[in-house]
Amino acid sequence: MTGVDINPYLLREAAVLARQEGLKGAIEFREGNAESLPFAEQSFDVAMSVTVIEEVDADRMLAEMVRVTKPGGRVAVIARALDMPFFRHLPLSAGLKAKVELPAGGIAPQGCADASLYRRLRQTGLAQVKMLPQLVVFDRSDSTVLEWMQDVLLSRLSREEAGEWESARAQAEAEGTFFMAWPHHCAVGTKPL
Repeated sequence: MTGVDINPYLLREAAVLARQEGLKGAIEFREGNAESLPFAEQSFDVAMSVTVIEEVDADRMLAEMVRVTKPGGRVAVIARALDMPFFRHLPLSAGLKAKVELPAGGIAPQGCADASLYRRLRQTGLAQVKMLPQLVVFDRSDSTVLEWMQDVLLSRLSREEAGEWESARAQAEAEGTFFMAWPHHCAVGTKPL
């Protein structure tokens, strides 16, 4: 298994996590760019990308993933979705609920954070493309991500709206029902033999 990232800091952090999980030596970490992967053609049985396609030239990245995958191998991509509503499980007024469920975030000029992912995978020549939109749920067990999501959200709210949010969150926390979900587009296809 080989993990690739353009950021050396993230590679070091990944190596620490791998050691902590008893996976030292099972995963090789390499610095590289998703638009120009540092591997020979047909090097891997599976090529997978998680929330990278939004930050790069999506079509170049997909072409590289297909290039390094062996015939009969799989190419899988998970992308944050900015074309589907976010889900916040809180008792909010209709107006505030509509506002907090608006998609948020940005992408690179040629990145992909929408359902065009499915068309793009098919255009690479992959077969048996499966399209799997998903909601990734964050609750108290994911407190770091949850708090980051809330901080981003609160920066977009008025003082009155933030007060309503805080009150609704306290109620949902007391009931044990608070969570937020982030939509993702996910797809997998097979490289033809």
